[in-house]
Amino acid sequence: MKAVIAEKTIELTKSNNIWASSSDKKIQLIPRDSETLLLVTPNKVLTVRCTEINEESKTVTLLYNGQKYQVKLIEPLDDLLKSMGLENALTPKVSELKAPMPGLVLQILVEPGQEIKKGDKILILEAMKMENAIKSPADVTVSQIHVSPGTAVDKNQLLITFQ
Repeated sequence: MKAVIAEKTIELTKSNNIWASSSDKKIQLIPRDSETLLLVTPNKVLTVRCTEINEESKTVTLLYNGQKYQVKLIEPLDDLLKSMGLENALTPKVSELKAPMPGLVLQILVEPGQEIKKGDKILILEAMKMENAIKSPADVTVSQIHVSPGTAVDKNQLLITFQ
């Protein structure tokens, strides 16, 4: 496995529950408890806290000295897919957004041509007197909006298409 920290890549392999740099064994990540790791370098031993693990994006957020650092984990399969030009092969392709329930479109928060990230709010749909924020299912670019504020929609009605 490789860990990318601030654009520097460190390749780590696991042995006896310790992650160590493959080439020279100078950097080690040793689990201390359920959320704390020891980062051992030639000059220091640092205690870092793991605050978040995102398996989908293969990132780990570490906290050290009040600063957050995001580490991207790269596994051998990722390198193989990249070498074959298939690095996005495991990323879901989303081409449209349909209404998850019948309701009334209150507000549209995006416009055609806008790039949005997974989890960004796209529109507000009122259903059963409750406002529901509909979020982006993936990193996409808005192609066309098929509804406008005040439109009543049925379940599975096409709302937005993506490029």
